[in-house]
Amino acid sequence: MSTVGGPGTEAAHLVPVLLLVLTVLSGMIDAVSVIGPGHVFVANMTGNLVFVSLGLAGVSGFSLLTPLVALGGFVVGVLLCRATAGRLHPPLALIRAGAVCETALLGAAAASAAWGAPHDVLVAVCAIALGLQNGMVGRLDVGGLTTTVMTRTLVGLLSGIGRHPSPLAVHQVLSVLALIAGAVAGALVVLHSGPAAGIAAAAGCALFVAVAAAVTGR
Repeated sequence: MSTVGGPGTEAAHLVPVLLLVLTVLSGMIDAVSVIGPGHVFVANMTGNLVFVSLGLAGVSGFSLLTPLVALGGFVVGVLLCRATAGRLHPPLALIRAGAVCETALLGAAAASAAWGAPHDVLVAVCAIALGLQNGMVGRLDVGGLTTTVMTRTLVGLLSGIGRHPSPLAVHQVLSVLALIAGAVAGALVVLHSGPAAGIAAAAGCALFVAVAAAVTGR
């Protein structure tokens, strides 16, 4: 049983912060994947479903293969989380494990990008990492902090305008701002240093989360 100000309280305060860092990561990696390899999303899958539909319709300039690769990688990541996360009960243990896997996958993707790996390979690896992240966040179920999907967050935020501010509303505002900040940062890194640097920056966010969760979890 945790006491006030003890490890349990510290962990409870840290979880939303770490999810916000992962939201920055999501914005960053989607900016990288849209500007750089494949021109698809690897964190938000709604856009890829639209891209697949446009490819099926034969719309010029829209590939069918790459968004399918992103969707397939994302599914693999979610299923991997489902298969392994059941043994990780404390929230920080789950976050730590997910962030370690993300760091490894994104680090491998960054190295592969630097060596000129095919775009679809990079898309697949990054999508697996973000599938793991989304599966993990879904299990945590922290209100207002999905780390990727902002449509519902915006609806909830706008629906609450005029009401007394709540922790949920604060989470929603910070989540939107974190995604925007991540996307801007990711775009700037890609434009000035290339996709490999952008993916490496996202891997750095995952590493920060893994270390913070490990240190606090002790």
